[in-house]
Amino acid sequence: MLQCICLREGQQGGQSLQTLETASCGHVTVRSDRDKFTIMLDVKHFSPEDLSVKIIDDFVEIHGKHSERQDDHGYISREFHRRYRLPANVDQAAITCSLSNDGMLTFSGPKVPSNMDAGHSERPIPVSREEKPTSAPSS
Repeated sequence: MLQCICLREGQQGGQSLQTLETASCGHVTVRSDRDKFTIMLDVKHFSPEDLSVKIIDDFVEIHGKHSERQDDHGYISREFHRRYRLPANVDQAAITCSLSNDGMLTFSGPKVPSNMDAGHSERPIPVSREEKPTSAPSS
């Protein structure tokens, strides 16, 4: 399968911004600013029950899988795995994850001052459903 990947890096409002676009997996935005780390991932083909988000040591692992279902062209099943390194100063106990009505998964965690313990371990992160659509930030 041919997959095109485009990585855009830059600054926006004093924060680091990386945007990944792939032909097969939609849109991903990873932001790391002074106070917060955020991942926004387009998962419009998945429900919260289809998604698993876990923190394992210094990584967040996002897995999505849905069984075969019919679409306009026949039948399709989808599955993806994504893994991102968390900054060392992200407070893992305060991480949240939500899915908007328009299919944007938002994973976010505040950063703590570097002299505080960010609490690293393995734990699942529940995906909550938001009632309003989330627009991807413009780059």
